[in-house]
Amino acid sequence: MSTPPSSPPTSGDRILSAIKLQRRRNNEMRTSRPFTDINSCLTSRLLLRVVGTLLFVCVVMSLYIGNYYHYLNHQNGTSTATAKLRSKDHFYRDGADNNDNTDKANETINTIDEMTDYASTGSIHEKDVFESIIKRVKWTEEQCNNVPDHHVKTLTKTLKKATDLSPLPEGGVVVALEQWMKGNRSAEEENNSNNGDYNYPTCYLPPPKSCDVTTFTLVIMSHTTERLEAFMSPLADMVDSWPGLTEIIIVWNSPRTTLTTSVSNEKEKQLATKLLSWDTDPNHPLRIFFSLEEGLNNNLLNRYHPKIQPKNQAVMYFDDDGPFFSKEAMVDGGLEMWRRNSNVQVGAFPRNVRFLSNRMKELGTKGLQQSIDIIANNAHSDSDTTYPPFTPFCRNATGDHVEYNFFSFPDFNAHILLPSGSILHRNYLCFIWHPAFEELRDWVVHHKTMPDDMTVSTLVSHLSGRAPRSFPREISTVSIGARRLSDLSPIEEETDDAYQVNHAPIPNQSHRRLLWKKKGWSDMREEAINSIIGYFGSVHPGTVGWCAGTKHAQDHHKHHVECRPEKPSLRLLPWLNEGGVGYDHCPPNERVVNTIKEGEKQMKKVLEEDNLTSFCGECRYKNAVTCRDRMQYLIDKYKNSPLEAKMNTIKEDSNCKKK
Repeated sequence: MSTPPSSPPTSGDRILSAIKLQRRRNNEMRTSRPFTDINSCLTSRLLLRVVGTLLFVCVVMSLYIGNYYHYLNHQNGTSTATAKLRSKDHFYRDGADNNDNTDKANETINTIDEMTDYASTGSIHEKDVFESIIKRVKWTEEQCNNVPDHHVKTLTKTLKKATDLSPLPEGGVVVALEQWMKGNRSAEEENNSNNGDYNYPTCYLPPPKSCDVTTFTLVIMSHTTERLEAFMSPLADMVDSWPGLTEIIIVWNSPRTTLTTSVSNEKEKQLATKLLSWDTDPNHPLRIFFSLEEGLNNNLLNRYHPKIQPKNQAVMYFDDDGPFFSKEAMVDGGLEMWRRNSNVQVGAFPRNVRFLSNRMKELGTKGLQQSIDIIANNAHSDSDTTYPPFTPFCRNATGDHVEYNFFSFPDFNAHILLPSGSILHRNYLCFIWHPAFEELRDWVVHHKTMPDDMTVSTLVSHLSGRAPRSFPREISTVSIGARRLSDLSPIEEETDDAYQVNHAPIPNQSHRRLLWKKKGWSDMREEAINSIIGYFGSVHPGTVGWCAGTKHAQDHHKHHVECRPEKPSLRLLPWLNEGGVGYDHCPPNERVVNTIKEGEKQMKKVLEEDNLTSFCGECRYKNAVTCRDRMQYLIDKYKNSPLEAKMNTIKEDSNCKKK
């Protein structure tokens, strides 16, 4: 049977066939390119799984990174927003954008991020620090208002009015801090980023210890080419021989032209050219900070300005005319003490004030003894130890005032550290130039003595709640080749009485522009310290000397302790030697340990040679005095070492040699 012929397709059949054909083509397209159609993509199980996995990973990573930075900033005591504000503030306010034409300037700009670690190296916010100062001042006011009548107006000596400048208001720091904190809160609530001083970076106290710090910045301030020779020669030696010295900042308080076109003296011109060459040499650690070009005035406090941007946490200071102490004193001794006490000022050039009222004397003696006991008991600076209270200074209530002692440099009970030979954590630069202390800085600038040293020591002590620490400015060293033995006292058991006392020479007093020679200088300095102490309402208990907790702490007279010898060797500094006070507060510095060992070897060699020279100390020298007296005369008059004095005495009179 044949198949019947099909009927011709109708229009409906043709439409149906076209739809089927289109569906078939679409299916083929989906099979070959499954993700072309957006609806297909969304319905694809494979894509959903991929996208879901990626979203999960992103969420987890975001949470992890967010928690990490939250923890980091919480540890630093700041927020990310605050850190950004500080970074921007440093960049624009510190003038870094004006110095990007040299490699050293670029390096300085790179330190902006590092400088914003005011929080990363400390955890105590300025708000807490200011509240602590306010609390101390108000406690002082309570003490002064309750002083017994027999302690009121008991002083017979009056404080001289040495200048026309009015004193700072008693306890005035409270008003300044409260006004600042109130204004700062208002600026934060209004979110006003253009509110003047309230954009100043947030300050943080430094940590109590900085054991990981091995490098330091040296700062010298000057303004005249007359001082170039005085500090450039010591600087050259320091660059060559001082370990850890990675940066030198010369704070220049005069126009740049004083180092270029305005130099008339030929020798000074050569020195100025050399200094400028150091500044432009990318391999030299020195750079010059021109204060006037950074918007600052000629001010002794410029060396403490945050704009100098030291790249190291430890900042060491010298005056441009010295005195410049040795590597052994500053790096081996001083820097090692600072690492263990980085939240206080540390220095080798201490001054003190004398309390005049019996009330202040009693409280001061008690506080100092408590401080000595804390150090002698080897309390770590980062422990929970409670330090003694400051001594209330009741100027209005009792007529209190103090004397400024410029005759000595005491190890114990000093209240001021002169700039030369001092070390300070760079975090304090933020506080020293904080807008809250503008009244204090303005007073310092206008006082005839420009007492920046008194201001910095007093301010830092109130910020930290602790007294400064002092270390010996002269260290006994031995030089075999030159046959010199500057002080044999470090091995006391092997020496005689002639070696026991070595009186350190009085340092050069020509610093601070020779102002100390000015008539009435002592009265003006005394006026200054009374005004500054009165502004804070109290004074710290005084420094504790390097010898605390050792047999080298000797009672000079009642309530007065001194360290003997005055020029100890490194072997006598307790924090450098195993078992000594402070030694275990930081890991030992192997370089210093090796230096001490080498010094002991040299000392023994000298002593062995010395023993070969039989000296008769009790014999008569030319039938006049004893040979020992003549030896001591040579030491005192001609600066002979003990060994040199012995040999010269024997040479002058053979009777002084034992038979």
